[in-house]
Amino acid sequence: MKKSYLLILLVVAVVFGTGFNKDEEAWPEMVKIEGGSFMFGADKRDMLAEKDEKPQNQVSVDAFYMSKFEVTVWEWKQYVKENKLQMPPKQAWGWNDAFPITNVTWEEAIDFCNWLSKKHGYDQVYSRRGPILTCNFEADGYRLPTEAEWEFAARGGVKSKGFKYVGSDNPERMAWYTENSENRPHVYGTRYANELGIHDLNGNVWEWCWDKYDPAYFGDIKSGSAPSHNPTGALAGEKRIVKGGSWDSKLSFLRPTNKVATLPGNTYEFYGFRVVRSIKK
Repeated sequence: MKKSYLLILLVVAVVFGTGFNKDEEAWPEMVKIEGGSFMFGADKRDMLAEKDEKPQNQVSVDAFYMSKFEVTVWEWKQYVKENKLQMPPKQAWGWNDAFPITNVTWEEAIDFCNWLSKKHGYDQVYSRRGPILTCNFEADGYRLPTEAEWEFAARGGVKSKGFKYVGSDNPERMAWYTENSENRPHVYGTRYANELGIHDLNGNVWEWCWDKYDPAYFGDIKSGSAPSHNPTGALAGEKRIVKGGSWDSKLSFLRPTNKVATLPGNTYEFYGFRVVRSIKK
């Protein structure tokens, strides 16, 4: 009887003890994206496309993980609390833990990724040498997606059905944007997912990417001076790329090829981000 009682206590301790650890490690929820090739950038027949979306190139990306949702206010609060930092300025809609975090810079998103990698026991991806920040794409920690990875995922990856926007030819039920957002972001995952099961790649908030912005970069891929396998963006440029549109965006900004270039120290109430992880070979 005594042995049985001790066994029950041991089982309870294991279940509840490991349960709390698993809960802590359960975020962000990640989706494995099978690698493949796709046409990166806008087709020459796309009259809405801007010059920096062309020429279109066939590129390939290796398999990687992408967060199912954008980084939330609740997740950012954990980062702020553990690092004794300040929250960004409060928006007009207040702090809703289930909203995507906004008003964070590219640099702050980078620091969040390194913190999250360390927290979950992965290799940190980003390192600094003086003013220069580098990304080790071979490391398995959290990082920002490249523009190519982001666009590949937004198009549905190897499961793509060729939709005009993310997951649909009509974004009304797929995205929060000017037509339906009521001038604010919304709870993550309350629009339908795309072919890969990823939510809010269109609308809600613009998403920071790793890449430096150079309007001639796609021409470099075409000429062969920049790689077409796992492209990681231009070598030079002061600005960084954001993708996907936001609650404040009109329809044309929701096209997967569209991009905006922004100084990495800038913040906006419609800018946020999501994370990815490389898969170690």
